[in-house]
Amino acid sequence: MAKKEEAKPKKDQSKPKKTRKVFDHLFGVDFLEKIIKWAKGLLNEKVLHFSIDWTTKIGHYALIASAFLGILFALLVAIRLNSFFAFLYGFAWVVLVFVIQFTAHRFVTAGDTLIKNNPSTLSSIAFLDSLGFLSLIGAVIVLVTGIVRAVQGGGFWFFLMGAASFVLLVLFALIAFNPATINKSVGKKTSAGQEAIGIVVFFLKGIMRLVPILFGVGITVGLILLVIDFTGVFGSESQLTAAWNNAPKTAGTITLFGLLPFLSYIAFVIYYLAIDIIRAILALPGKLDELIKK
Repeated sequence: MAKKEEAKPKKDQSKPKKTRKVFDHLFGVDFLEKIIKWAKGLLNEKVLHFSIDWTTKIGHYALIASAFLGILFALLVAIRLNSFFAFLYGFAWVVLVFVIQFTAHRFVTAGDTLIKNNPSTLSSIAFLDSLGFLSLIGAVIVLVTGIVRAVQGGGFWFFLMGAASFVLLVLFALIAFNPATINKSVGKKTSAGQEAIGIVVFFLKGIMRLVPILFGVGITVGLILLVIDFTGVFGSESQLTAAWNNAPKTAGTITLFGLLPFLSYIAFVIYYLAIDIIRAILALPGKLDELIKK
């Protein structure tokens, strides 16, 4: 009899096969995901709360400084140009600033209550991660553009706007990376219509969350512009007149940002009313189906 062939021992299938590492066609995606992960670790909720607290305080101090600088500006103009109306404008400006400060103090935290009382959802975090990453790219672009325009002779205004926009876009990216800061949950299954509402609500609540920061940054920029106008009192009469004529524009900027907490509160309530109506309309077919089944 022929000898039976000895059975060859089977190779151990439990051990993973060693494969050669090939060039991954998604290496760019992997690299950007690592950047986003790093940005998420850097831009956390503590950074947002710290920014809100300090920019709000700086905004209030800047309002007080703009009131005193404004009345001093008006007094010097009244003396040099022999204009009693300039003094009246300065006095009215001080009264206006303290009214604005009272309104801002009352409404600067009112947005927090609105956000807490109006939860919302999105079905996927991909949109928020992409939006946050694009916001960071936009922040770098506006900062570089502002610096270049300022160096090219566009004026200090371009640098201020570039720097302020950079800060706001970075903080908007922070909100996108941390949706819990605006009471938004991720992962719940939603319809296309509800997803669209969720995206609109995200932008609305994101802007509302940034209102205290917009308030502080805007008032600070306005104060810097007022200081620039104030330097005109040390120049010739024509320079003084030009600075005084430009002062109402600067005062308007300070007033707008000072009233921003109040105006944003009104706008949020009106827009959210429209969103709730649309949400109710979208939910109506489902409720009718439930009634029919009963």
